[in-house]
Amino acid sequence: MKHRGASKLAGALIGLIAGVLIGAFFGLVIGGTFLGGLDIYERLGLEGYELAAYVGAVIGGGAGLVFGARRMGS
Repeated sequence: MKHRGASKLAGALIGLIAGVLIGAFFGLVIGGTFLGGLDIYERLGLEGYELAAYVGAVIGGGAGLVFGARRMGS
């Protein structure tokens, strides 16, 4: 008897963690390269690279969650 739901959940959790880490890294690299010179601290309270890291983590986490659940579920 296969436990398909448990493997999907495990895959989604692993994908979420990996996606957040990879997405934050890529966001930090892209943000440091392209947004580091922008002075948006007064407006948002965040530096450009910080904002890019947070956005990258959210996008990467969502993509990793979906990819991990689909990969482990099949």
